[in-house]
Amino acid sequence: AGTMTSNLVPWNTCGATMATFLGVGQWGAGGYAPYAILCWINPLVSIFYGFTGISMTKMTDEDYEKILVQREKDKAEALALLEA
Repeated sequence: AGTMTSNLVPWNTCGATMATFLGVGQWGAGGYAPYAILCWINPLVSIFYGFTGISMTKMTDEDYEKILVQREKDKAEALALLEA
């Protein structure tokens, strides 16, 4: 949701780039923000999915343990590379 709405923030790099490409500001007369429907809908859909759990599957304890083991391996490998 943050990536989609970042072009609505004028002092952010996405907002500055969009304003430069389009030649208009984000807000005010002639701004593109009121017409950026996907930017407004995406956070609402994300919040809805978060509360309802739609499209999210719970990770099993076994899968979670595998991820933790892999993270420890990656961490050890990264530390070994830093020491080399």
